[in-house]
Amino acid sequence: MALYLGYTLIVYVVLFSLWGSLEAPPWVLGYLWAAEALYMGVPRFWGQLHQEAQRGELGLRLALPYPFVFLRFQRYLATTLLQIPLVAAVGGAVIGALGLSASLSLWSLPALALGLILNFLLELTFALLTFRSTSPMALGVLLEMLRLLGGAVVLPLEFWPEGGALLLQPLAATFYLPARVAAGGEPVWLLVSLCWILVFLGLLARLFPRALAALSERGEV
Repeated sequence: MALYLGYTLIVYVVLFSLWGSLEAPPWVLGYLWAAEALYMGVPRFWGQLHQEAQRGELGLRLALPYPFVFLRFQRYLATTLLQIPLVAAVGGAVIGALGLSASLSLWSLPALALGLILNFLLELTFALLTFRSTSPMALGVLLEMLRLLGGAVVLPLEFWPEGGALLLQPLAATFYLPARVAAGGEPVWLLVSLCWILVFLGLLARLFPRALAALSERGEV
């Protein structure tokens, strides 16, 4: 935990120092505060699913998707509610120590709650998609890089060229939308987050039987 918070401190100091020196718009520091708290506070659990699949423990659970998702979300939420307040507290301390100012809107909590749900669904969707892969860990590194660089964690979409922003919008939904609303963006964007949640739920409904079939073919059921 000490190493984790130390790394978090370094990330915040670098980001806030950089954006503070560029005289960025007032909402940017609040955006980075929310985005980093969300990004660094949520657990990466898709790798655990692959380990359970290799041990032959996952197939039966996938056959009962609703209890499976509910239990996974409980574990995910328990870890998240411990880590996100710590990350946010580190960010607030850095803002104060650097003499900067940042604020979050009244929509911060519902926006971040939707961000947590979106990220959970992304992790689960990615895990089910990679069950047919022979190198899931390599794909996991790719996902992490895409989320960090293309997910608008360190650079809000407003600073991308217009075409690039449109291409990144699906990936950025998990971090960009909740962080932008939390930093003072239009609350109507919460509806966009809800739409993305519905998209992920639709994907999962199709992916569960396919993932179970893939595990059966590999003899991991």
